[in-house]
Amino acid sequence: MTIRIGFLFAVVSTLYAGPLAAAQTVLDAVSQLPSLVDSRLLEQTAGQPAEKIYPLGSVRRISGQLRFSDELTVRGERHRATWQLSAVHAADSAFTQGRELLQAAGARLLYWCQGRDCGPSNLWANAVFDNARLYGPDERQLYALLAGASGQELFALYAVTRGNGRGMLHVEQFMTDELPDGLYPAAATLLLQLQTDQRLELTGNQGEIRAEIPQLARALNRDSSLRVVLSGAQAASWREQLVSAGVRATRMELGEETGAATRMDVLP
Repeated sequence: MTIRIGFLFAVVSTLYAGPLAAAQTVLDAVSQLPSLVDSRLLEQTAGQPAEKIYPLGSVRRISGQLRFSDELTVRGERHRATWQLSAVHAADSAFTQGRELLQAAGARLLYWCQGRDCGPSNLWANAVFDNARLYGPDERQLYALLAGASGQELFALYAVTRGNGRGMLHVEQFMTDELPDGLYPAAATLLLQLQTDQRLELTGNQGEIRAEIPQLARALNRDSSLRVVLSGAQAASWREQLVSAGVRATRMELGEETGAATRMDVLP
């Protein structure tokens, strides 16, 4: 998907503005995505003080209690909006466009699931987001949680195709004083991103690299058919530490690019 440069610049700029202005503009930006043309805004709330638990893993109910395989609890202000897509647009396309928009503006993916891997859709709709309109077949749902570049924002995306075939997109932006340290995506999320996007941005200092290496190594070893090329200023360091973590050296090449940004691309 190609996002207009001027539109993206406006979104990036507002992500570093004041909290309320940023929240309003991010939701406005999502509403202008191609898949939301002729959509219907069903609900929008802004600036609600809240304590919120966001899942970082699958959702299930055990002995009547809601359980997450992992979670993140935050306090602050929640801004959210729910759209019903027009009949000609699909929920998965709206989700992808929203995720790519936020990532292009500097947000970092913390968790991503799709289909039955997320858990029952009725729990996401009623327990996680308190919005019965978001209920649909388990196999037709997607969820992502991203951390904003400012270190004070979370973005939650949930998309589902209901039983009647209509797509829904729910977006939340949570403003907090500071996100916890040590928030890194799990292996399943990294693998899904590599398989879907065919690339992965690798950022951080040496300490952050060491913290992410175990999960990235697990991701690569879950799909032994993946071969990748590492490019950028710290590519050699990433490769060396991944080899030490158990990834075969023959599966990872070093690219010729030496720019500041380090990334991993899947080889054909």
